[in-house]
Amino acid sequence: MATVSMAEKARAKADSLVDEVEASSSASASDVQAELENLRRDVAALTQALASFGNGKLKEAGNRATQLGADVADVSAQYVESARSSLATAEQDLEAHIRSRPLQSIAVAAGIGFLAAVLSRR
Repeated sequence: MATVSMAEKARAKADSLVDEVEASSSASASDVQAELENLRRDVAALTQALASFGNGKLKEAGNRATQLGADVADVSAQYVESARSSLATAEQDLEAHIRSRPLQSIAVAAGIGFLAAVLSRR
C-alpha cells in the first residue's frame, strides 16, 4: 500500500509541476530543473520500494515452499512407517497361520507352484 501512495505522490508532483509551468510562464529554468530533480528522486524511491516489496514477497514464498516441502516429507515418512508396520503384522499373521497348520500350508504352496508351472508352459 505504501508503494501506491508513493506513486500517487509522484504523479501529484508531476501534475503540480505541469500546473506551475502552465500557470506561470515566467518560471525559471532552474525552478523547472529543481522540480524535475525532485521528481527523479521520488521515482527512484518508488522503484526501490517496489524492489524491496518484491524481494519480501519472494522470500515469503520461498519460506512457504520450504515449509510445505518439510510437511510433505513428514507425511510421506508417516505413510512409509505405517506401510512397514502393516506388512510386518501381515507377515506375523501369515507365519502364525503356517505354524498352526503346516500340512495345509504345504498343500497350498504346492498347488500354487503347480499352477505357476502350468501357466509358464503356455
